[in-house]
Amino acid sequence: MRQLPDRPNLDQLRHQARELQRRSKAMTLSAAQLAVAREYGFSSWTRLKAEVDRRRSILKPQVRTWQGMRDWSAQLLERTTGKDVAAWNRVISRRRFAKESALRKWLTAQRVTGYAQMLLVWERFGYPDFMTAGANDLIGRQYADRPSLRPILDATLAALPGIGQVAVVQARKTYVSLVSKRRTFAVIQATTKNRVDLGLRLRDQPISGRLKPGKGVGNGSMTVRVPLSSPADLDHEALGWLKRAYDENA
Repeated sequence: MRQLPDRPNLDQLRHQARELQRRSKAMTLSAAQLAVAREYGFSSWTRLKAEVDRRRSILKPQVRTWQGMRDWSAQLLERTTGKDVAAWNRVISRRRFAKESALRKWLTAQRVTGYAQMLLVWERFGYPDFMTAGANDLIGRQYADRPSLRPILDATLAALPGIGQVAVVQARKTYVSLVSKRRTFAVIQATTKNRVDLGLRLRDQPISGRLKPGKGVGNGSMTVRVPLSSPADLDHEALGWLKRAYDENA
């Protein structure tokens, strides 16, 4: 009996059933689905599908709200500098920075960078719309005119528990960021109406085969992208690249 993976993909199971039907020309699709279900120890395709849905609902992580993102960034700031947001805001207020660029330059000199710096800039000059909008609202807008691509995002999020301890899943205006405790290691972007790009931050990775240049995907820090047209494209190879991106940036 075959073992159902911890993060099963229903599209891949359907593909197995279609392949079985193709090899056995006298078999109907429903009979092939039943055979696949029994291979995994289930008495029917319906019960197999219910188990897949159950596991996906358990493994799918919570997308972080803007308030959760702020709290996480505030904890990072205090942990790395020893001062909380209020203390930094008092210092920044006294200096009366007129431009974001001047504040960023000064914070960099104080060794406050990354998400901690971004938080303090937003505290001084205001939070952007994508931060105050709800995560579900942002994601809904990204896939409003391309609903057939939404399962690719869902499949990627469902795979994360097998990748590593992702610190933040942050919805942005046009993409979703996957952030380790250190920095963004991947983004999920519905780039066209027919394609989602999985952007990855990989060191010294040649552009070849399925790996395309990462320019134009996410926040500009992705070195490569993997085009995905269906959840089935998020296969062992693609998940391997995602795991590597996490490991290199954890």
